[in-house]
Amino acid sequence: MLLRHTIPVDELSEAELAVLSGEKEVQRGTLHDQFGDEYVWVSPCMDGNGELAAIIGMDFSYDTIKSIVLRNFTVDMIPFTLSLSTGLLILLFLVQRRIVDPIRALSASMARFATDSRQKPDVPKISSHDEIGEIAASYEKMTEDISAYVNNIEQLTREQLETNVQLEVARRIQYGLVPEETDLKGESFRITAVTRPAKAIGGDFYDCFQRDENSVCIVMGDVSGKGISAAIFMAMIKTIIREKLMVGLSLAETLNQTNEQVCSRNPENLFATAFVAVLDINTGELCYANAGHTYPVLLKENPEFLFPDMFENSDLKDYTITLSPTEGILLYTDGLTEAVSPQNTFFGMDRLLDVVKGIQIEADASREVVLKVSRAVAEFCDSNEPFDDMAILTLARSESGCQGLKLPVTLSSFDEIKKAVFTAAGDTPEIRRALLACDETLTNIINYSGAENLFFSCEKEGGKLSVFFSDDGIPFDPTAAPAEEKDFEFLDNGGMGLNLIRKSVSSMRYERKNNRNNFMLYFPLAQ
Repeated sequence: MLLRHTIPVDELSEAELAVLSGEKEVQRGTLHDQFGDEYVWVSPCMDGNGELAAIIGMDFSYDTIKSIVLRNFTVDMIPFTLSLSTGLLILLFLVQRRIVDPIRALSASMARFATDSRQKPDVPKISSHDEIGEIAASYEKMTEDISAYVNNIEQLTREQLETNVQLEVARRIQYGLVPEETDLKGESFRITAVTRPAKAIGGDFYDCFQRDENSVCIVMGDVSGKGISAAIFMAMIKTIIREKLMVGLSLAETLNQTNEQVCSRNPENLFATAFVAVLDINTGELCYANAGHTYPVLLKENPEFLFPDMFENSDLKDYTITLSPTEGILLYTDGLTEAVSPQNTFFGMDRLLDVVKGIQIEADASREVVLKVSRAVAEFCDSNEPFDDMAILTLARSESGCQGLKLPVTLSSFDEIKKAVFTAAGDTPEIRRALLACDETLTNIINYSGAENLFFSCEKEGGKLSVFFSDDGIPFDPTAAPAEEKDFEFLDNGGMGLNLIRKSVSSMRYERKNNRNNFMLYFPLAQ
């Protein structure tokens, strides 16, 4: 208490006042006086009765401490800092020289190489045996390989481009020889053909042309192999066959002579099959020869394949059939029947017959057949790429284009028939006997068929007269009626009967097609 009276209160610090107020813990504080800033520590000192006996205080000058710290830092830290900085600078220099500069040089070389990979770049010379040196060595090897690869690719690209250009030119040349599509029309026929090479060019081919005003030729062939070699071989065979047909050789002679010529100039030992036919556009007579080719389809109400004996004593043979109006023939290559589905099955011959069944051979039937067959093959193959070349050709005869007469179903039509027969073959005893058979045929149609319209045509060729009747009456097959001998007094007044017809003709043929009776008569004539 004496201490409190002897020392003015306003001269005491906050720490001292706190101790005087009874605080028993050491008090810390700051003091600002004429000596500057000081740190003050004040601790109470108690007597035996727990009363404050004295105050012990201590202070330190802030400026003094600061100067001591700065002096010690300057003496101790500056040399260390200088040594550390020097070491770091040396390390940065080494990193710059051994790592950064080589990497920058490699990066710049890579950038130049990226702009032109054809030329090998100047690879920086890095002699170190560390990771950077290994990277540089690998980069140099890589640039050599890439440059060589790029140069090879460019060379292959140029060669491929040249090859593609040549293939495109070859394709255009081939389509000049064998058009992708052909549509040849005549008064009584129509030919439609298409070709579909498996590659840019192929070895399948067709040809169709009118040899003269009375006949038209069709050719279908298949060369072994694909590509340019097959196309060149195909062009040679097609040209030889056409030349020989144009000079009038028979079909068997044409194919036999073509075979001899091809065998004499065939260093690659390629081979081909061929089918050749000539249609008389007036009579419908189709002469054909087959040199190992796929079997044609005879297009009629119930389509069927033509299966002739293809070889006889190593030589080919001519065959002849007569296509009536509303009949035709379908030619194709084995790329059609051997087309493969995703299930690895062949299109096949039976499926081909099913596709063409029921098609009526009229004015545009040839095109309809080709389109229908092409679509059927495409749907069958689905996503499968074609394995082989394919060509399709259809020849169809049409009733509307045949040289003939549309007549009323009356007896007066016989006058038009008589006039047409005399115009075609002249007035001879043989022709008059043929007219008797025609009169009997007309009478039967009038009396028994119930027909509403009648078509008649006739044509003389060589030693025979061909006569064709077609009506829309009820079905009746004269060729199926049994032969019956009658005495003269029992002959009917309408004609000499079927016996007369049978005795007058060399052959006759009947077919029920498209709800019509088609009756063809062939009369022999004296030479």
